[in-house]
Amino acid sequence: MSTSNLPIDENSLRDKICSLKDQREYRSLAEYLIGALASGRVPSNLHAKAYNELGLAHLQLDEALEAEKAFIAAIEHDPDAINPRFNLGNIALYAQKYTQGLNLFREILEKEPEHIGARFHAGLCLAMSDKPDEALPYFMYSASAAPEAMGPNFWSGETLLSQKRFEDALPYFRKAAEITPDHRESQRGIAICLFETWQFEECIDQCDALILSGKGSEYLAFQIKGDALIEIGEIESAALCHLQLADMDFDARDFLVMRAKELTKQYPNDVSRYIDTVLDVIPELKRAFDRISTHDDAAENPARSTKEEASDA
Repeated sequence: MSTSNLPIDENSLRDKICSLKDQREYRSLAEYLIGALASGRVPSNLHAKAYNELGLAHLQLDEALEAEKAFIAAIEHDPDAINPRFNLGNIALYAQKYTQGLNLFREILEKEPEHIGARFHAGLCLAMSDKPDEALPYFMYSASAAPEAMGPNFWSGETLLSQKRFEDALPYFRKAAEITPDHRESQRGIAICLFETWQFEECIDQCDALILSGKGSEYLAFQIKGDALIEIGEIESAALCHLQLADMDFDARDFLVMRAKELTKQYPNDVSRYIDTVLDVIPELKRAFDRISTHDDAAENPARSTKEEASDA
């Protein structure tokens, strides 16, 4: 009997798969598995594993439809199999079929409640379906169970941020940034939470770091830094910071006018300092600023003193 007709044992199958993966020969791997399965050489107890590996090979080849068929075949051969169900759920998630993905991840959790990947990805399906309240427990559980994973920490922070729970969100963003220092969204989340929890000095430092690193984070960082400078009374510096936005985007001139208008309600005694600094650089905004009333009573707007007292407590 030819050795090519002999059944393939588990060790041989594993070694062949690992060898082709190491060489990144995914087309050869797919062809090998298709041939081995078609020839009947793969024992029935290894069918689910072989089909799952075939699906993964197809994914590497950007053949999502073929991958999906392979994962479904794996589940048909072993209805309790976890890995092909997880991979099938991921295909659904990335195809924005969130209900389908969520159902698959929940099926996994019924069989294996401690499966962190399925729990985290179930949370992603819910978050992408505009169900942050339902998603949050999935993210927080995953972050607690896998504290070394950036994704669950970031998404816990992001979801809490969307709920304006800034103090709760901050440690998750800090952890995500500690794990992946160049993750821009986590660093921006830290800056926002620091501002909203009145930690203005650290917020300014965080914004400076974002500005120095560049990579598309500068606009929001200049905006938040300027707002933080307003809160600590450095009005001219705040205006100069906000003026950087106008250099980056002409439409940001509208932001400068809007911020001055907000100052009339927030800190009316400081409005003229802000406007004068802006007009030194962009004098053509004078007409827009002239329409802003600066006659509100400062005594009725004690926001800065309240924030400073809370910050010092």
